Amino acid sequence: MIAFRYLRAMLRLAGVKHRQLALAIAAGSVTLLSALTLTVLSGWLITRAWQMPPVLDLGVAITAVRALGISRAVFRYLDRMTSHKIALGALTRLRARLFDAIALDSSGKAHLLGRGDGLLRLVSDTERVTDLIVRSIVPAGVALVLSAASVLIAGLLHPVAAVIMVAGFLLTGVVTPWLAIRASRRGRRIDAEDELNLRIDEALSHRAEFAAAGLGETHAAATREASARSSAASVAAERPEAVGEGVQSWATGLTAAAVLVLAVLTYTGEPVWLGMLVMLPLAAFEAHGQLAKAAVHADEASRSARRLVDLVGEGSEVALPAAADPHPLDLADVALEARDLTCPYGEATWDFRLEPGARMVVRGPSGCGKTTLLQTVAGLVPAASGVLTLGGRAVDSVDADVLRASVRNHAEDEWVFATTIRENLKVANPRATDELLWECLEAVGLTDWVESLDLHLADGAGSLSSGQRRRLLLARALCSEAPVLLIDEPTEHIDSASADRLLRMLLSERLPGARADRSVIVVTHASAEDVDVVVDEVSVDVLPAPVTAG
Repeated sequence: MIAFRYLRAMLRLAGVKHRQLALAIAAGSVTLLSALTLTVLSGWLITRAWQMPPVLDLGVAITAVRALGISRAVFRYLDRMTSHKIALGALTRLRARLFDAIALDSSGKAHLLGRGDGLLRLVSDTERVTDLIVRSIVPAGVALVLSAASVLIAGLLHPVAAVIMVAGFLLTGVVTPWLAIRASRRGRRIDAEDELNLRIDEALSHRAEFAAAGLGETHAAATREASARSSAASVAAERPEAVGEGVQSWATGLTAAAVLVLAVLTYTGEPVWLGMLVMLPLAAFEAHGQLAKAAVHADEASRSARRLVDLVGEGSEVALPAAADPHPLDLADVALEARDLTCPYGEATWDFRLEPGARMVVRGPSGCGKTTLLQTVAGLVPAASGVLTLGGRAVDSVDADVLRASVRNHAEDEWVFATTIRENLKVANPRATDELLWECLEAVGLTDWVESLDLHLADGAGSLSSGQRRRLLLARALCSEAPVLLIDEPTEHIDSASADRLLRMLLSERLPGARADRSVIVVTHASAEDVDVVVDEVSVDVLPAPVTAG
């Protein structure tokens, strides 16, 4: 059974309106109705010409045949343009809204996804869902309209012929698609395609690590095997579609033959109408040729839609966020306190109180849960147990927009966009002036390298060294107006002297950038006294707020 509720939820999220679908179906229906009329009128013209009437009696029919032949091509273009415009617009909106829903997610589901799984959701699954418009909804709607028109015309000419056509339509429009879905599910094409995409993403993202570990050929072989399985699954899934097309061809021929025999034996009307009746099935079944593929794609799209619903929910909560920027909390209202707090990852239990404007450094070995602590404080991942409050209120009860504006988590793997230095910094603060941007760049030691804010990073992070990337991300954090900054590994890949200076700035000085006084939590392996020291145990050091000069 195709899960239509999930498809409806995702199409609603994509902003697809019923009138848009009706318009696309109407455009497709007009195209095939032109073809149907052309075929039927051609049958009438052939039989009427057999009677050798004056040529002027055929003038209107001849002109109509020419007009219908031209109109079919014109309407086909309008059909494709209409349906693809709707589908591509829906794809754009769905991806944007899913990205927002994932970014705003407070349940932690989205953050459990790996890079490859996230890519599958935002690319493959969204494409399958919106392709449903062109590949399933419109073909099915057009087939329904054309079938109804054909049965109506056949009923006017010969009621029994209409019954025969209904039987043929049930075979090609209901039975064959159902069988195609059952056969396709056994092939598991989606699973094989997704496995291949994950393998490719893993191989490309970690090729250097695999090569260094001597595992490059092993992973290449695994990717080739996944490719072979995907190809085999695609071939297996295409078999029922091919059978469906074959059944449609046979049904067309058999229905036309049955109508012909019936007409010859029982038709008592004007002979010229006999040609129309015989030609009718040849055109009527044209819309049914794609129904097996349409059904298979709808089934696959419903599986993708279900995965997306499982990720972001089904109701109105996945709508776009409000356009207005929420105001962050005042500095006096952002006291952070954790009591017996545990996070989904790591075994550490966190107990601390961070007064407004105070600084805190969290040190510990890899895997102890430092990064997850920051994500929990930022509301990105729910706490496993314990209490976490912001200004005396539980973090999970603070309005999500206000929390995001007040507590900014700047992750170690934060993205560097393939655009200018200015735009990369303005990600954290779109209202930042050039003077503010230069102040932040100078604070992190990048002004000797950055000659202009319009410097274009053509390859994103690939245009920077590891140290330059860390400095740029730290400058972005300083541009933020949030009263609470959470910074993960700000000194990684930076020389010892510079790292020590940056840590001292973050932990004991008034900050450059958008706000001089704010609370800061820094996660690091390094000691503020000696950045070469890596601690083996988790430690939390809360430092008082820097004293304002004067």
